[in-house]
Amino acid sequence: LSYVVDAGLLYLLVTAGAPLWAAASVGYWTSVVLNFALNRSVFRADSTTRWHRQAVRYGVLLVVNFAATLLILELGEAAGLPVLVSKTIAVVLTAAWNFVLYRVWVFR
Repeated sequence: LSYVVDAGLLYLLVTAGAPLWAAASVGYWTSVVLNFALNRSVFRADSTTRWHRQAVRYGVLLVVNFAATLLILELGEAAGLPVLVSKTIAVVLTAAWNFVLYRVWVFR
């Protein structure tokens, strides 16, 4: 669901003429709220006290993921790849390390 929101907004905004960085930013950050809520429920993170710590850790990871996503999108554009191919590559890579980091660091 997060991917559909993220990639869907990216695609719609790029095809409407928005700069790649702006379209990527809107899609990425819009999907963040949805993603955090879903992951808190999956990892059973129900403590209010832990919520603050988890939110900070999640935020740190988001910044890293966002930078990686922009880099991959720019590299893909330079290589002539369609934007959704580059976005999918970025999502696969970040999802792989996120899954591990969610379990051992963010929602611990």
